[in-house]
Amino acid sequence: MILREVAALTHRGGPLVVNAPNGSGKTIAALAPLVEHAEAAGHRVLYLVRSRAQETQVIRETTALGHRLERPAIALGLEGRARRCFLLENEPELKGATAEEHGKLCADRKRATDRALKGEVALTPPREFPEDGEIDLTDLDGCPYYARVAGTDIEALAERLRAKPLLSGEVDKLSRDDNLCPYELTKRLLPKATVVAAPYAFFFHPHVRPALLSWMGCAPEQVDLVVDEAHGLPGYLRELATVSLPEESVRRARDEVEERGDFQLPDGPSATRFFDVVRAAVEELVQALARDDDAPLPPGVFEEALLGAVGGTSHRLDTWLGALATWGENLKDERRRERRLPRSWVHTVAITLLSWPKLEAPRYAKVVSRLPRPALEAFAVDAAEAARPILACHTSVHLSATLAPVGEYRDGLGLGPETRTLDLPPYFPADNCRIVYDPSVSTRYEELHEDPRAIARLADRLARVLALLPGKTAVFFPNSELMRRILEAGLQSQLPPSPFLEYARLPTTDLWRSIEGWKSDPHSSVLLGVAGGRLAEGIDYPETDLDAVVLVGIPYPPPSARRRAQEEFLERVAPGHGHEYAVDAPAERMIRQAVGRLIRSEHDRGLVVLLDRRATRFAAALPGLAPVGDLARLSRDFYGRRARWVAARPATAPDPVPLAAPEPLAGGDGPGDPRDEPRL
Repeated sequence: MILREVAALTHRGGPLVVNAPNGSGKTIAALAPLVEHAEAAGHRVLYLVRSRAQETQVIRETTALGHRLERPAIALGLEGRARRCFLLENEPELKGATAEEHGKLCADRKRATDRALKGEVALTPPREFPEDGEIDLTDLDGCPYYARVAGTDIEALAERLRAKPLLSGEVDKLSRDDNLCPYELTKRLLPKATVVAAPYAFFFHPHVRPALLSWMGCAPEQVDLVVDEAHGLPGYLRELATVSLPEESVRRARDEVEERGDFQLPDGPSATRFFDVVRAAVEELVQALARDDDAPLPPGVFEEALLGAVGGTSHRLDTWLGALATWGENLKDERRRERRLPRSWVHTVAITLLSWPKLEAPRYAKVVSRLPRPALEAFAVDAAEAARPILACHTSVHLSATLAPVGEYRDGLGLGPETRTLDLPPYFPADNCRIVYDPSVSTRYEELHEDPRAIARLADRLARVLALLPGKTAVFFPNSELMRRILEAGLQSQLPPSPFLEYARLPTTDLWRSIEGWKSDPHSSVLLGVAGGRLAEGIDYPETDLDAVVLVGIPYPPPSARRRAQEEFLERVAPGHGHEYAVDAPAERMIRQAVGRLIRSEHDRGLVVLLDRRATRFAAALPGLAPVGDLARLSRDFYGRRARWVAARPATAPDPVPLAAPEPLAGGDGPGDPRDEPRL
């Protein structure tokens, strides 16, 4: 079905939204007709991914299509420069560099190298590398890694890739072994590639997309676009378009001026005085308005506070900001000449303030935010503007197992009513996955805060559930804060040896390596993460890698000014569906993503336990949903005689008991109002 729809799409063009279950072959079904069409029409398939695992799958699936083509197509994975720069990878200052900042430093070194290769200046050091390993090149003007790429036979390498494709990690190893820059090497190969797998940012960032198309050697209308894990695209685009003014950035801007010498703004205050006023305005608004995590920012309040404090007009304010932006730009150029990070906080704050008046409703909602840091934000509620480049492509195929309701995705991205949609039901045996819920517990905000013992009882209930499930079990919480509280309330001491906990700041490469170790460790049994996080989406746990999933609560998006603004916007776009699209749909998608970790093929089997009575609201998306009853018997009947681990409990604690007659939590009063969502 998917293959037929995509094949038809290649002829007529336009978007196709595909909601199909995990393991249904979405990747190969989309690639097969698109690659054939691209080879025949001179198009390129740009396959957007969210992880290296997906990129790897794209390259392997393209390789498998070689028998359908006159000659094998080349597939390449494209990753960010910062992850692949050997020359600057040990520079501490560059650890937090943006792609733009890193790119400027790289461009300078490439220009110096090109001049040396043309004989205009000497290349220092020479292109020859020592045989006994790498040397420190960070203080040199040119880049020998780039020089080696310039001397590489790209045609010969392209033919080699047709015979034996290389994954991104293998390209990096080849490059390091031969002292080549993997980023520049991949760029040189892009015109030869029929399929390019790349992160979202390469296509949707407005400054990167033109460069990518130039490297690929094609126009937008020659691109057949695929968006994998498409359910995450609207949120990504909203974050991409959101503009933030953190109090910390204003403080850094003031320090930057003071460090280099204060100066007067035209007919106005000194630069340090101006930033003092901006910071005070941000701080006062956060303190006055953000009673919770965030709050709406009334129109014009921030601008009035600035002008009132410095006694200026909007015209004079723009003049001051223009002067600050110029000063910051000059500082960036100076730092760049010194081979330092070309960054200026003054420039960043000035450009943000210059754009602030233009970021208005209905596309933006302005809020004051207390967490994760005090800031003013112009939150982009409309993802359609940032998604507009999709419509310039010849075709676009949007794939996910959790796109329902597909109408919300289509309308939210502005793809148009003529967009073809395909919503396929699960086709693996229903008995392979049993889904039950515990009607005695809930993570409703009121229940967790009104009852001082609620968290401890939830921790104990979770420990009892885990003690009755065999093999490897993944536990997903609505957020990291609730996970922390439940661990501290007693779960930590009742976990088996070698549990794996998700940490938000763990680099992706380290996470990937660690999770593979957890999978292969025969003694590991429990993984704890966050619904919607990296462990709950985008990572496969085939066959014996995962036996059960426990969801602690319903992962509703927390109540916030951002969410309310998005709900109001979606209500205007799709009357009568605002709450469904902004609240229920994201929660359902995260539940289905978590459940989907279990069943990746017809051979997978698993048990899902939802610790929240409100699970019944999602019964339509969870076939066979039923109360847990006697979990010990259910687990024994479902898994047979497979061994189970028993949680290590304190000597004075009672043994785990079946959940046949669970003790209800205090304050439980049934499902409650459908609009009650947890705040944790």
